[in-house]
Amino acid sequence: MSLRGQFIKCTLCAILYIAVCCFLLKIKKDFYLTQQPDSIVFISINQTKQACSLASRVATEPIDLEIKLLERDEMNGELINLQESATLLQQISNACVKYHLNTPVIRRHFLHNSQHKAMYCWIRKVASTSFTKLFSDMEGRQVTRNYYREVDVLAPKTLKELHHIANDKKVFKLLIVRHPFQRLVSSYRDRIEDNSKHTAQAWIYVKKIFQITRPELLRSNTTTGNFHQRVFTADRRYLIQCRTNVFIKSATDFMYIHSLLSRLKVVPTFKEFLLWLLQSAEEEDDVHWNRYYTHCAVCNVRYNYILKLDDYTYGQINYIFSKFGLDKDKIYLPKLEQTRGGYTDFDTTCKYFANLTQEIILKLYNRYKIDFEMYNYNLNRYIFCANKRT
Repeated sequence: MSLRGQFIKCTLCAILYIAVCCFLLKIKKDFYLTQQPDSIVFISINQTKQACSLASRVATEPIDLEIKLLERDEMNGELINLQESATLLQQISNACVKYHLNTPVIRRHFLHNSQHKAMYCWIRKVASTSFTKLFSDMEGRQVTRNYYREVDVLAPKTLKELHHIANDKKVFKLLIVRHPFQRLVSSYRDRIEDNSKHTAQAWIYVKKIFQITRPELLRSNTTTGNFHQRVFTADRRYLIQCRTNVFIKSATDFMYIHSLLSRLKVVPTFKEFLLWLLQSAEEEDDVHWNRYYTHCAVCNVRYNYILKLDDYTYGQINYIFSKFGLDKDKIYLPKLEQTRGGYTDFDTTCKYFANLTQEIILKLYNRYKIDFEMYNYNLNRYIFCANKRT
């Protein structure tokens, strides 16, 4: 082969090599964009100019636009408390700046409906089932139970899409909260104390609780058996069926099914639950008792309206319906405080707090201090509950 031919051949090889590299880089880039993790923590602004994150912009922007929208709605006759709503929005913004908060955005924590231009951050034990059902209905989905699974369908598909929705001023963004202590008691009653059902929280956390409060339960012996035999019971009829079921492929599968069917024989007290909680890492909190401001990225997402479940009115619910473009006469929303074990109000919560010390309550307050401050919740009444012990 001539020198000229060898040169042409090498040139073609080089071009082909570059083309293949570019193609592979594009595939890698596209894969990265479509496989983004559910959460992202924004880096500090002083690391690079490009790190002027959504968090820093939202936290420092004035809430003038949100207040103007509320003023317009009030002028149009909507039943909202303009002063209270504006105060809550301002307190959230102030706290973000005061504590230099940088809250992660987690895709699965948000439900979105593009047709109704609505976005909502679900919080467990704060009417999340009712509003998840509402968003399912808005999508025309006929769901009667297992609303937890609806999150995967109703959430934005990617984190990039969520950021776009959060920045869209035409989308009405709703957040619902309740007193942190009442939610905590409600979560304990539903996920730990109620041993008539099987819950993942009981299976996951009770052993950790008893490691702190009753370590003797973890010691095995021939009389009482191991920890799980002492503390849990199981519906053996279903376990026998599971053993022969085709989807049970391994011992791991069987143990998973066993966990779903296991109920508590020995139930931790509320005080034991709190002693464990106060020693656990905040970033590892279960979604049933994590903090509002981190769960719903309140320093990254500018909400239009905050509904306080403690004293909501049907006028406020109708206002939300109107912003979602829904006909209140054609939409069924269950009474929001209805739960299997009954509503956990202040009186119920006070009874659980009566067995606590003031020291525990103050430590608990410090854990949820930012939520208290953002949403203007009171601590003193619960301190008084501890003083009512007999």
